[in-house]
Amino acid sequence: MNKGTSFLQLKINFLKIYTGVLGFWICIGIVFLIILSLLLIFIYPLSNQYTKTHKDLEDLSAALEKYTLKKDLYNEKWIASKKQEGDLYHEEIEKCKSFLKGKDDQLEAIFLTENPEKGLTEIKDAALWKNEYLRKISTLLTRLKASNVVLSDGALPFSEWGLNIPAWDTILPAQKRFWILEALVNITTKDTGIMRLEKIVFRDSSSSYNTSLSHLYAAIPITLKAKLQANHITVLLYEILKSNILFVIEGITILSTDKTYGAEPLEKDVFMKENNNYLSNPIIDITIDAYVIDYKT
Repeated sequence: MNKGTSFLQLKINFLKIYTGVLGFWICIGIVFLIILSLLLIFIYPLSNQYTKTHKDLEDLSAALEKYTLKKDLYNEKWIASKKQEGDLYHEEIEKCKSFLKGKDDQLEAIFLTENPEKGLTEIKDAALWKNEYLRKISTLLTRLKASNVVLSDGALPFSEWGLNIPAWDTILPAQKRFWILEALVNITTKDTGIMRLEKIVFRDSSSSYNTSLSHLYAAIPITLKAKLQANHITVLLYEILKSNILFVIEGITILSTDKTYGAEPLEKDVFMKENNNYLSNPIIDITIDAYVIDYKT
């Protein structure tokens, strides 16, 4: 074999090796491109989706962690229970309003007169109303006298107009005050132990009235001063609180005296009971501050 043939054979062998190696890398490159294509088309989007899902789960976990730290956790059962509780609350409020309105009907009433055609009707004439007002005052004073209750001068603050006829803007508040005074006189003439009615005063303001409730009712402040048997205090308070007029007692002041019922009566002709039955019972001075609920319809 000559040199030319050897070189040619070497060249052929080299080409075969090169072609084989090139083919191998070409195959490797094709596989790499396929893998890269699959990564870009399928794997990468899935990776982004996984990252987003992971972040959403972390946010949800953080929110739940904060939620579990709260003191109040509400569920449907709790919400239903609270709704029922709210309904019952509003129902009771309406009952209270109805009760106040019913009690307030007496305070809002006007003197009645007999009408031959319509029966009892409210007095619309101011002069007739004044005559009825004076007549009822006389009835109350007679009742006090018959009950042996001493009445101090100016104890009952009834309205006075002299010979004038009152206007309706003065009649309406005077009417309310009359019902209050009538209620207190009725209480005084019961077995409440009151011996002397010192004074009833309508005050300008109340110390305990809650002004935030002014849209529901106004207050008519009043003070009662009297002398009574000490063992009748609870009876007096009971009669005041059960009156048809809604009294709210704000405070009570009691001053003891040296005099006793029976042993040293303040006024023998007044304090003497039937059969001269004197009991050793202290007479005390009592002052009751209260206000009357004037419900707004």
